[in-house]
Amino acid sequence: MPQQDVLSSPQPDLSLVIVNYKTRDLLLALLESIYASAGDLCLECIVLDNASFDGSAQAVAARFPQVRFVQNAENRYFSAAYTQGIQMARGAHVLVLNSDMEVRGAALSQLLSALKADPSIGAATTTLCFPDGRLQRNGSRFTTFGYLVLNYTFLGKLYRWLSPRAWQSLQDWLWYADWDRRTAREIDVLPGSAIIARREVWSAAGYFDLRLKMYFSDDYFSRRVQALGLRTLYLPSDGILHYEGSSAKQIGARALNLYLRDLIVYTALVHGKLAAALLALLLIPTWLVQQLKAR
Repeated sequence: MPQQDVLSSPQPDLSLVIVNYKTRDLLLALLESIYASAGDLCLECIVLDNASFDGSAQAVAARFPQVRFVQNAENRYFSAAYTQGIQMARGAHVLVLNSDMEVRGAALSQLLSALKADPSIGAATTTLCFPDGRLQRNGSRFTTFGYLVLNYTFLGKLYRWLSPRAWQSLQDWLWYADWDRRTAREIDVLPGSAIIARREVWSAAGYFDLRLKMYFSDDYFSRRVQALGLRTLYLPSDGILHYEGSSAKQIGARALNLYLRDLIVYTALVHGKLAAALLALLLIPTWLVQQLKAR
């Protein structure tokens, strides 16, 4: 859409920001579902393409000329590309979605209505389902440093062997195992695959932190929202179908290295540099084993 047309068009009720990396067909299905479920909403869709060069730009232009498609010359990964799109958004509310999703029913209007009705909600996620219809148990509590050590290092494998029940209890606590996801609930961590917030909240919370390239930026954003004195919620809706991990599969072994890198950065941001250094040391065996598996 030409810049002058964007500026002269009415302000959208909702801006949707989508980052695409070599998921052309899934992206087209997502856009189809968005406009099919829009109802009376005035929507703005912004697609940030991370140097896919797989025909996504041409396909979107042909089928959805109303979409603002931005072709990045290089892969900017998750945080930078989403931040780029959110900063472009004109709607009072901005919803970020992964490209491997499909919106169901009236999920968009349901989420928007809930945020408009309660200004104490800083950011929210919603019902996500696997392609076979199973509910994704998304949303978790914030992790402690001790949990990071147990979950990612050889010490955790020893702990799970010695105390399997204690480990399962810890997992149940982290993932709210007592909750069926059919009711609204305050949660700590909103999954980055689907987050809606007012545009000023995105800005005040610092968007997705650029120090975290691809992982844990949703955890850190959730912390920043709560630091503003606002709530982070799970809001049930008609739901969103999620073909999980489609973009990460495209980069293969690099995804593991990015994950471990972002884990250390996140640990430093939340738990301090000394904790991050200790975790990095304990992660060396894990990294070596994963590299051998990748080969």
